[in-house]
Amino acid sequence: MWARIGCQPRVPSPGQNQKKTVYGAVDYATGKITTIVTDTKSGLNFIAFLATLLRSYGGRKIRLVCDNARYHHTGAVQDWLDGHRHRIEVYWLPPYCPDLNLIERLWGHLKRTALANVLFAGIHDLVRAFVHGVRAVNGHRDKMGFMFDHDDAVRTRAA
Repeated sequence: MWARIGCQPRVPSPGQNQKKTVYGAVDYATGKITTIVTDTKSGLNFIAFLATLLRSYGGRKIRLVCDNARYHHTGAVQDWLDGHRHRIEVYWLPPYCPDLNLIERLWGHLKRTALANVLFAGIHDLVRAFVHGVRAVNGHRDKMGFMFDHDDAVRTRAA
């Protein structure tokens, strides 16, 4: 930022560093997005997200691609997945491969379009903006080129 010599500009800042955790999944066929927002990353919150997915998809079998975050591999999560293997099958990505997880493209899109360059009054306003950004594309696969219109995604679909 520039300012006249001798005039110190005032730059607002959010104050305390607050954060939320978002768990999410995208149905690659329809563009349907399922998310939950929690206070922390944990195995129990991940299980809550998995239960949300099961409710969201009724009786259909879910094939979920996950990264290898530590909380995905807690004993409670593994027990839950074992007990629901008839409904949900997890494919684990290699460690440190965010480019392979297409939902990272959704998070990037939301950061650029709904969350960037805004000083939110509080964490609740940020969450509200996030939810609004998700609603703008949810279920509209045709609006989700940022996820699907890439050479690597095309190669994967063609294989």
